[in-house]
Amino acid sequence: MSVVITGVGAVTPAGTGMEPLWQSARDGVAQLTTIDRFDASDYACPVAGQADFDALAELPSRFVKRTDRFTHLAVHAVRQALAGAGVRIGEEVAPERTGVMVGNVLGGWEFAERELRKLWTDGPRAVSPYQATAWFPAAPQGNICIDQGIKGPARTFVADRASGAYALIGGAEALLRGRADVVLAGGVEAPLSPYGWLCLETSGLNAKPRATLAPHELYRPFDAGHTGSVFAEGSVFLVLERREHAERRGAVIHGELAGWGVSSDGYMPYYTVEPTGQVLGRAMRAATERAGITGGELGAVLGHGSAIPFEDVTEAYALREAFGSVAERLPFTVPKSGFGHLLGAAAPADAALALYGMRDGLVPPTVNLDRPAPGVDLDLVRGSARPVRDWEHTLVVSRGLGGVNACLLLRR
Repeated sequence: MSVVITGVGAVTPAGTGMEPLWQSARDGVAQLTTIDRFDASDYACPVAGQADFDALAELPSRFVKRTDRFTHLAVHAVRQALAGAGVRIGEEVAPERTGVMVGNVLGGWEFAERELRKLWTDGPRAVSPYQATAWFPAAPQGNICIDQGIKGPARTFVADRASGAYALIGGAEALLRGRADVVLAGGVEAPLSPYGWLCLETSGLNAKPRATLAPHELYRPFDAGHTGSVFAEGSVFLVLERREHAERRGAVIHGELAGWGVSSDGYMPYYTVEPTGQVLGRAMRAATERAGITGGELGAVLGHGSAIPFEDVTEAYALREAFGSVAERLPFTVPKSGFGHLLGAAAPADAALALYGMRDGLVPPTVNLDRPAPGVDLDLVRGSARPVRDWEHTLVVSRGLGGVNACLLLRR
């Protein structure tokens, strides 16, 4: 019994839909810009990936008014994914047999900040009654269920930057355990508000601007000049089904979520990883073993690529721990360097890009990778997309603060 992907929806700095995201990643286009959503001049990193998405043009005005931007992005991405999969809930699949799994990190602070400002300036009666339900990380999950009439298993995963990977794993496990026939699994993030951005800044994960670099050059995974991540807003959702269910309804199958592995470093509080990469490597190896393949059968690896020097180097260590000398021959790339790290939506975006890359036989490049960092002995794809023949399997790496590791294995 296998889990397949039959639909993808996306709203990212590259545009609306997966084709714009794939084309941008394939061509190595840099989408990062100086933040114009609010005044970020006093922040250490005033650069982000911003999605050009007008919620009022796509969603009912009353819905937009009572929900945060991260919910808008998620609901629209889910609608795209369902349309692409040809799934009509209540017709091809029962509401009780449809699930939702969402990855998110920050919640909805654009709405919350506005209402809390009213609380302190105008008093409690000025605050929207939807404040209590608009900001918390599970808000997209609930609103997706309401929008689509879904009544099956639904969960929100908050595991730092690995949140979206855990959502995909949760969706696959719900299907394999027979709890649903279709699961909408993915992630969403809308960090572009003064407080949300401050949370990222104080985390120490943000890139450090330099006078010699333009905004779009700031995110540099595995480059000798790496100083941290440049984050972005967006949402990516995949429609997951058991293969026999998808085939029975005549769906187009984009690929298979063939394996996954998780591990926890537990190295020290609020730190990302232990220094050898052994524990992350265990999650990588578990993903390939579950899929019944070896490291040598991988066509490419889409790395976590935070551009935090210690994380980049230990990610390279982990690949060698998992696959030995084979690791040095695997095409390795971090396409998110072009459009920004999507936090809770990062792993779903990488999974979707893996599907499109295998479809076209092209590994997208890592943008801004000019000179590999010391200690990174990998086959880094840079400059332009690399053709790969007979590309059947892709490893997607995801990790978060506190040592949370989650790896996905996509099969063509």
